[in-house]
Amino acid sequence: MHAAVTSALACATLAGACAADPEPAICPEEAAAGDLRVTELRGEQSGGDSWGQWIEVENTAAVALDLEGVVVDLVSIDGATRLRMLIRRSMPLEPGERAVLGTPPDDALPAHMDYGFGADFETEADGTEFPSAGGVTLTSCGVELDLVTFAGLPTMGTWSLDADGTWCADTTPGPGTELGLPGTPGEPNTPCP
Repeated sequence: MHAAVTSALACATLAGACAADPEPAICPEEAAAGDLRVTELRGEQSGGDSWGQWIEVENTAAVALDLEGVVVDLVSIDGATRLRMLIRRSMPLEPGERAVLGTPPDDALPAHMDYGFGADFETEADGTEFPSAGGVTLTSCGVELDLVTFAGLPTMGTWSLDADGTWCADTTPGPGTELGLPGTPGEPNTPCP
C-alpha cells in the first residue's frame, strides 16, 4: 500500500512539473467573414497533367492578412472524403492579392504555387484527391472566412470565379509545354462565357 501511495504522489508531482500553457492560437489579424475568399479550384485531371491540384484564395480585406493559421477543409457531398489542411508558416497577402495553395510539400513547390500542404495532404499516389463535388471552407480561430460549394470540378481545367461573381469551368489552353489546362493560378480569372 505504501508503494501505491508513493507512486501516486510521484505521478502527481511529475504531472504538475510537466504542465504547460497551451500555445496561443494563430489568427490572421482583423480577419472577418468574407475577408478571404476562394476564387479558383483545380482538382484531379484526366489525361496528362503537370499543374496539380490547388486552391486559389484572394484577400478581399482592405488590409494585409497573414494566412498562417488558416484552415482549409474540403468535404465531399456524401462526407466520404474529408481533407483538413493548415497553413503552417507566415504567408502575408496584400489586399487584392491571390495565393495558390497546392498539395505538394511546401519545400518542393512548382513556380505557380505559393504554399504546399505536404504532409497534411495524402499524396495523389495514395489515391487521395480533391472531391469532385462538395465544398471548401476557409476558417481561422472559429471564424468562417468563406464557404464555396461545387457540383462537379472539371476534369480538364479549373472551377473559376470571374470578376462578375459567376462560377464556371475555365478550359483555356495554357502556355508552353506543360501538360493539362492550367487555369489562371495567382492571376485574375478568365471571364465566364
